[in-house]
Amino acid sequence: MRMPYENEVIVKISNLIILFLTVMAMVSCGENDKSSTTRKNQIITLVAKPFSTKLFFSGIVQPLKTVVITSPADGVIQEMQFHYGDNVASGKQLFTISSEKFQTEYKNTLMQYIKAKNEFNTSQGQLKQSEFLHKNELISDDEFRTKQSSFYNAQLALVQAKDTLNQMLKQLSVPGLNIEELTIANIDKITQALHAQGDSQKLHVMANTSGVALLPTKADGESDSKKIGKGDQVKQGDVLAVIGDTSGLTIRVNVNEFNINQIKIGQKVSVTGAAFSDLVLQGEIAGIDRQAQSSSAGMPMFPVEIIVPKLAHQEQKIIHIGMSAKVEINIESEPQITVPIAAVFEKKGQTFVNAKDPQTGKIQEIPVKTGQTTAEAVVIESKLKIGDKIVISG
Repeated sequence: MRMPYENEVIVKISNLIILFLTVMAMVSCGENDKSSTTRKNQIITLVAKPFSTKLFFSGIVQPLKTVVITSPADGVIQEMQFHYGDNVASGKQLFTISSEKFQTEYKNTLMQYIKAKNEFNTSQGQLKQSEFLHKNELISDDEFRTKQSSFYNAQLALVQAKDTLNQMLKQLSVPGLNIEELTIANIDKITQALHAQGDSQKLHVMANTSGVALLPTKADGESDSKKIGKGDQVKQGDVLAVIGDTSGLTIRVNVNEFNINQIKIGQKVSVTGAAFSDLVLQGEIAGIDRQAQSSSAGMPMFPVEIIVPKLAHQEQKIIHIGMSAKVEINIESEPQITVPIAAVFEKKGQTFVNAKDPQTGKIQEIPVKTGQTTAEAVVIESKLKIGDKIVISG
């Protein structure tokens, strides 16, 4: 008869134990949730600090400086004494050009010099005679001044003719020619100078500076740079080669309209490249175009020139003209209030942060206006001030 009663007691005890364990579990979970919430919430006091962003651009390695070598006359390339990409010294012969037109111009220039020299000598003799006559009052002042003016004009004409002839002779090799000895009376010397034949009448184009001999820059509409070779016809003024100074380097990049006002002349940059990834070169912004050019995407782009003024000898061996390069520009702004990206959220198109009320200590949503953004932080332009506390919750 006692068995049912004992079973009832056992059931009640079991229920009490289960109830106790359930309550304890709930309390424990609540404490864990509270502890977890406490861990995830982070309170930040706002301060103003410089806002730094990095801009990256791509470009091509070019020489620090360039000097253009042009053809002095129409003609045909007979010899090339170098290969594009070679280092050449100042004064080295680069091209030999055969030019009938230049030979004709040389002869005309030579005759102009002879005539100018003869007129100068005649005018000089007349001036000496006029000085004697004027001193003895045998000619008027006006007549004497006329002779003086004629002499000065003849002198200027001779200087100009001599300079033009010397410029042409720099590109020719006429053995035994001394233009100071040439006079209109010395017809044999003149004839020899006019009819010099063979290699002496070929144009010699020299390097006027030391550096790397490079292909001429491609013209608009050309897909490749124009490479000059033996047998090619050239016209006066055609670019035959470009001598590049590789003691430093130049990189030209395009900056869009949103970033152009963030950079300035003299600003420091870092330069790296896929082919010289172990090197980080220090350069600076040397030039900024103030007129935009249209890009293929239609966005206005501003050409910017970057220079690395000095390369070490070992760097010059590794870095070559035409390699790709990446330019990094670090933009430092005035101190601004920034908050972590995680502190900002949106509701119905409006940006908010959770801020702690300094009076009540309550957390409330504050609408803010944001500015520049990086991967980690965003600038707050309004509604918050230095010393305010914001809450970042999980």
